[in-house]
Amino acid sequence: MKNTLSAALAVVLLLCMATSALAAQAPTSVEQRNVNGTEYVIKTYTMPADADAAALVDEDFEQGGYIFTHFTTETNEIPATESKSVTETQTVETESKELADVLRKFPSTITYDKDGFTGTLVLETGSIATEAAGYTTSSYTISTTQTYPALMYQDPSAIPQTALKNGATLPLTGVSWAVTGTSLAGETLVPTEYTATATYSKAVSTQVATGYISTAIYTGEVSREVVTGVTYTLTYIGTAIPEPTPEPTPEPEPEPERAPWGRILAGIALLCALGGGAAVYMFVRTSQGVAVYNLIEDDYLCVGRQRLDLKNPVVDLNVFSDVMQSNFFSFVLDKALTRKLYGRNLVVTLGDIVMTHRVKEADGKYRFNLEVGVEL
Repeated sequence: MKNTLSAALAVVLLLCMATSALAAQAPTSVEQRNVNGTEYVIKTYTMPADADAAALVDEDFEQGGYIFTHFTTETNEIPATESKSVTETQTVETESKELADVLRKFPSTITYDKDGFTGTLVLETGSIATEAAGYTTSSYTISTTQTYPALMYQDPSAIPQTALKNGATLPLTGVSWAVTGTSLAGETLVPTEYTATATYSKAVSTQVATGYISTAIYTGEVSREVVTGVTYTLTYIGTAIPEPTPEPTPEPEPEPERAPWGRILAGIALLCALGGGAAVYMFVRTSQGVAVYNLIEDDYLCVGRQRLDLKNPVVDLNVFSDVMQSNFFSFVLDKALTRKLYGRNLVVTLGDIVMTHRVKEADGKYRFNLEVGVEL
């Protein structure tokens, strides 16, 4: 009981899957249209972009008195626009870290083009950051001079030993003296006043940036065109199915004279004696169906007949290999067979060669030629 229930559930699941697959390929519209006297059926499908269009083509079908055959498939993509926000970081090298100098290195906008997305990104000025690319040691000397006037003696101790400049304390490194006043001592002039010029200096070193690296952020909306689906328009062209012509009612044949039973039995016995198998073979070869003709010298000669299976109509030429002399054949279908096979494909085989011919008429006997092994 449990196994039976499981099997039933599996069958239901398979049916649901098959129904879903058929629904996925169902046309969104079907229209039959007459254009300049020709009938067309137009089927429209809306499918995903990766769908197989060949799987949508139907085999020949009948509708409204016509047999419709696939004619053309037209494909139209369904476009859409996909957008997203993008942030890009740009880096530049500068010789200065001043914002005004750095801003001149960054354009106000940049173009974005990646993975099919395009757009314009705008500079976020508040995002700019600058840092030193590296450092080097720089040495230099700080110096200054001071003047001390109205000194009575050349006394170095009267000169301050240090001086300040730009916040740095500089030691005294040299003093020069100048006489700025004299007086007589007897008959000799002697210096009475001096001016001292003091020099202060100091060698210093510091770390100096070798350059600067600045980064900035650009933001904006970018977009691209994508294909969300495809519309397939399949056109089928119709061929009218002719009305079947009724066969004339045969006139009754005169009843043959009764033959004596003795003669009939004697004839049957004679046929059996001559070979019943040969008689049956000739009956099959000459029964109604398709007559096979082969080009022998300059004329098509009948080499035999074959009955055809209407479900799988195949003419097997291999049975005529002992009498055929060329690859040129002509085939004649009787009236009944022509009506039954109209619009269908007839298969002809010879060895490994398989050829197909579509029956194009519905009334009377139908004849067609094939060069077996050559595609026409």
